[in-house]
Amino acid sequence: MCSSTKRRLSRSSGFTLVELLVVIAIIGVLVGLLLPAVQGAREAARRMQCSNNMKQLGLALHNYHSAFKVFPANVGAKASGNPNRGASWLVQILPQIEQSSLYDKLTFVDTDFSTQDGANRNWEVLDDAIVPGLNCPSNDLPNFRENTANGPTQALGAPEVYMTQVVDYVGVIGYYFTPGKRSGDAGYTPGARSDGSRNVWTGYGWMQDAGVLGIHNSKFRNTRFASIIDGTSNTIAIGEHSAEMVHADGNRTDSRPSSHAGGAWNAGPAFHGWLGWTANITVPRWPINSIYSGNYTQRYGYTLHNGFRSNHPGGAMFTMGDGSVQFITDSVDFDDVFMAMNGRNDRYSYNQEF
Repeated sequence: MCSSTKRRLSRSSGFTLVELLVVIAIIGVLVGLLLPAVQGAREAARRMQCSNNMKQLGLALHNYHSAFKVFPANVGAKASGNPNRGASWLVQILPQIEQSSLYDKLTFVDTDFSTQDGANRNWEVLDDAIVPGLNCPSNDLPNFRENTANGPTQALGAPEVYMTQVVDYVGVIGYYFTPGKRSGDAGYTPGARSDGSRNVWTGYGWMQDAGVLGIHNSKFRNTRFASIIDGTSNTIAIGEHSAEMVHADGNRTDSRPSSHAGGAWNAGPAFHGWLGWTANITVPRWPINSIYSGNYTQRYGYTLHNGFRSNHPGGAMFTMGDGSVQFITDSVDFDDVFMAMNGRNDRYSYNQEF
C-alpha cells in the first residue's frame, strides 16, 4: 500500500468536530430525559423508607398500649412553677423501637429534659444519641441541634453546649377548627369540643385533648383505644414534619416541633392550669405544606400549630391510629376532612380518597 493511501485511511479513522458535537448533544438530551426519572426513582425509594419509619412508630404505639393499656403522652409538670420539663412521648416508646439500652440509662426524677431551668441529669446519655428511623430520608435539614447547658447542668459536668437529635415525626393531639362547622355556627370556636372543657390557651396556641396522643399532667391523661370513637383507621396519630417552612418572601425556617431545646426528648413544662409551651406534638391549624401565615403559633418548635410538611411532592406521610400509614395530599379538604382526621371523637364522618 502506498503512503498516500495510508494517509487517507489515517485521516478517515477519527470523528470530525461536527460528529463529536452531535454525539455530545445526543448524550446531553438523553441525560436530560433520564435524570428526572432517576430522581423520581430515588424519591420513591426515600418515600418508601419514610413510610416504613412511620409504620414502625405505629407498631411501637400499639406495643406500648399493649403493655400499659394507654398510648404514650408528653409528660408535663403537675404544678405551675415546677422548673422540670418532662420527657416526650418519643422517650416513652424507646423500648418499643429497640432502644431499651438507651431508655434504661435515663433518669426521670428531678430532671429537666430541656436543660433550661432545672438540671438535665440525662445530658450525657442524650448527647449525640441518634435513634435510627426517626428522620425522613428526603429531609435536608440537620438532624441535631445545639443545646446550651444551664448552670445546674454544667455543675453535673456538662459542657456549655451539647447535642440532641431533632426528628421529623410529630404526635397529633387534636384539631384547631371544629370539623363540619363554619364561622357563626355553634361550637365553631377554634379548638372547641362539645363541652368546651378541654381547651386551654397556652400563649403558644390552643391545647387540645382530642387526639390519639396527648399530655399527661394534672388535668390531661393518656388516651386509650376505647376513647378513639371515630375509629383508629380514621384518626391520625403521627404526622410528618421533615421540611423547612417557606415564607411568602422566600425565607425558610426550621419549625419542626422537635427543633426547640432538648430536641426529640423534651416535652416542655406542659403544666395545667397555665399550660405553657410543649414540644414534639401539634394541633394543626394550617394545611399541609402551607406557606407561613405570619402567625407566631405556626413558626417555632415550641408552638402548637406548626403542623405538617415534607419534601415528598404533593403531601406528607401519616401514621393512623390503627398503625397503617397513608400519604395525604396537600389538596385534601382541610376544613372538614383533615380536621376530622386529627380528632379521635369529633364524630364527623368523611369519605375521601387521598
